[in-house]
Amino acid sequence: MTTLPSHAWRDGLSVVSFNGRRLVGASFRGVPFFVEESDRAGGRRLVTHKFPFRNDPFVEDVGREARDFKITGYVIGDDYLTQRDRLLSALEDDDSGPGTLVHPYYGIKRAMCGPMSVRESRAEGGMATFTMAFTETPLQAPVPITVADPIGKVAASATAARAATKLELAEKFDPVGLPGFALASAETALKSATGGLASALGPVAATTQELATLNSQAKLVTAQAAALVRAPATILDSFGGAIAALVTTAIAAPGAMLAALTDAYNTVLGVPVQVLTATRVREAANLAALSGALRRVIAIEAARLAPTVPYASIEDATAARDQVAAQLEEQALGAGDTAYPALVTLRSDLLRSVPGADVFPRIITVTRRTAIPSLLLTYQLYGSVDLELDVIARNRVAARHPGFVVGDLRVLSAVG
Repeated sequence: MTTLPSHAWRDGLSVVSFNGRRLVGASFRGVPFFVEESDRAGGRRLVTHKFPFRNDPFVEDVGREARDFKITGYVIGDDYLTQRDRLLSALEDDDSGPGTLVHPYYGIKRAMCGPMSVRESRAEGGMATFTMAFTETPLQAPVPITVADPIGKVAASATAARAATKLELAEKFDPVGLPGFALASAETALKSATGGLASALGPVAATTQELATLNSQAKLVTAQAAALVRAPATILDSFGGAIAALVTTAIAAPGAMLAALTDAYNTVLGVPVQVLTATRVREAANLAALSGALRRVIAIEAARLAPTVPYASIEDATAARDQVAAQLEEQALGAGDTAYPALVTLRSDLLRSVPGADVFPRIITVTRRTAIPSLLLTYQLYGSVDLELDVIARNRVAARHPGFVVGDLRVLSAVG
């Protein structure tokens, strides 16, 4: 900020009116005007954190507030119309960005004009009164910090892929006019997919309440399968409800839920239709559309979950990612123009998000020529015994004896 001699800017913008009153002036972008009154706003930006069972809050200072100057000013004289138009042009300039505000009480500021208004009246002929709000701007605008959100990006792509899958099923699945026997294969596919999903997810449900909700949803879809295949717009919402029921499980055990979904993807959905008549041709087309859509829902929800898993190693992360990516690729190849772009986008976002910026240990091989207890081996490797269960499970030590670990052993490398 430029420092001027005391009151120099005020003296240069002051005039003495015909009745001896000294008028205080200002200018913006070099266009002068007189000031009736001015307010300044500022201070600090504070965030108050309140905690249960504590009387005193924690107040966090997150920076200075923007400095705002609200000015009531005016132009006056026989040529006030010309002065008014010049000031309006300066205040509403489209191309110049911030301008120089010479303030009668705060000196020279670099500022931008926000909301403003101008008032004229017959009683105050030869005068236009402005109400202006200026915000001080820095010499160098701070660059916004972009924070990567791989989980949010994959979630958004998954939601888009679900919507596209639902829309494509409505386009391809046509039950209108078909007899009941021509919808039996689709009904079987829906029941099989629902049963496979419930069987895979049931053992990993985090709470008895979620397990009960999962089973209830699966039974409901199975019981209504005959009606659902005649209303393709509702099939995927009902089927996906079984996955959506496991909210706590997705948070508490995302790895186990991801593994269950990738297993459920491979559920056999029935036998192919023998295409012998025109009715059977439509039945086969409907079965292919529904089977693909059901598998896509499972693969999409697995992709949504994959970035949230706390993988033990980078090999575990890439293996899980590649398995889901392969399922998405398989579904994209069989999809139509509606679902294909969304599936490809989701697969791309998944590949970028896992492992992403996270740092995981690698699986390495260590060799022990003589037997050593797993507890001691773990302490020698990591300086603690926290990963003993991982060593035992990764090398199937439990099938032998944890007190005698020997040979080539797969263990996690240290991180950092």
